[in-house]
Amino acid sequence: MLNQKSVREAILTVALLAGAAGPLAALTTTGSCTERDTPNLIFPGDPRWSSANNVYNLGAVGITANNPQSGNGSLELSTSGSLFDWAFFKRIADGNGAFGLLGGINCVSMDWYRNPYTLPEGPPANLTAETWQEQTPVLRLLVRDQQVLSHLVWEGWYNSRNSVSPTVNGQWNFENMTGQQFWRHYEGGLQYDNGGCSSASFVNSSMLQTYDLDGWVTNCYSASAEVYGVMIGLGSYWPGEYNAFLDNVQLGFNGQEGFAIEDNFEFDGPTTATPEPASMILMATGLAGLGAMTMLRKRRAAARTL
Repeated sequence: MLNQKSVREAILTVALLAGAAGPLAALTTTGSCTERDTPNLIFPGDPRWSSANNVYNLGAVGITANNPQSGNGSLELSTSGSLFDWAFFKRIADGNGAFGLLGGINCVSMDWYRNPYTLPEGPPANLTAETWQEQTPVLRLLVRDQQVLSHLVWEGWYNSRNSVSPTVNGQWNFENMTGQQFWRHYEGGLQYDNGGCSSASFVNSSMLQTYDLDGWVTNCYSASAEVYGVMIGLGSYWPGEYNAFLDNVQLGFNGQEGFAIEDNFEFDGPTTATPEPASMILMATGLAGLGAMTMLRKRRAAARTL
């Protein structure tokens, strides 16, 4: 007859391994706004992201393998120094829908990389200015509030101005913008907010009104304002050449399971990845389960022959 103690020990072993795998697996699938290799792979030609229909689309933008991040590719962008250069990748919600309410955003982030650059001899003042030293790639949230379309624009300088803090060039940087400052541009023209929530012509960068996302919702948008798109890129009115790479774009909202956007730009694929620790434990759990079942079958067979 089969030894009941041996059966209990085998079952306990599998249960303990499964219990160990559970918390680790949960950690790797958390919805928190942290640096990670996002799982939704975007390859060249994917219709969800496009550079078409962008104003001043004179810069270069496309998925390449020149500086891979989280795989074998990333989004490469460049502008030449023309004030009208514009190089953006855009993703719009399906149909006339939206990703979620502006007031419900709990994560907006991306990885960015600025190529090192060399100033020309005797550079003009706009290339030694604080704004240019601190210039980062840009993320724009496309917002629809009733019939009004606008962009909430993130750039690094608006979060560090009045203290020279040059960008860290030549390395990948994770940027969580969720609690940072944005300025507003109205779609379809050259109208901005220079103070409060009033639309006006552009004066200069230092005059633009900035709030964090909660501040914009509280002061200038209705409760029904929704995010219907995202743009990431470079320009315009930038005085010098700029080369950059972007990857791992995240956008999440309260009350939604997972992320509305969690996109990883890949040049070719899919690639074979090294298993995560949690995956390895799950694999071990499965192997342990198979081993336990094999042991039980052998003991049952041996018992029948007695």
